[in-house]
Amino acid sequence: MTQISRFTERCVSIVQRVTGERGESAAPDGGGGFADYAYVSLHCLRIYLDTSYRMTIDLLKEMPQITGEIGHAEADLPAPSTLCKAFDRIEMSVCRVLLRQSAQLHSADPHFESFKCET
Repeated sequence: MTQISRFTERCVSIVQRVTGERGESAAPDGGGGFADYAYVSLHCLRIYLDTSYRMTIDLLKEMPQITGEIGHAEADLPAPSTLCKAFDRIEMSVCRVLLRQSAQLHSADPHFESFKCET
């Protein structure tokens, strides 16, 4: 398992727990919005990869294992502008819990120090 794969697996697990969306599909059939955990996980990957929203989506199109861990197919990935706007709508309570979780994981994985929500 690669480092990015381990990060993604931990991130998705934490975000699903925080958002309460453990059983939900990341990208529901028939359109509609993506699950919050998928947006937050993608945002966390953007921070982890230290790239722009556009570059993150471009990179993930070439990483089917990583997108699969989030619950997306490469064709399901949101547009970069959608990802950017979606993160702005995430509730502050979710951000606070994620910050607490990242503080607990900080010693285990140095990349979780970048796991922040901007206000």
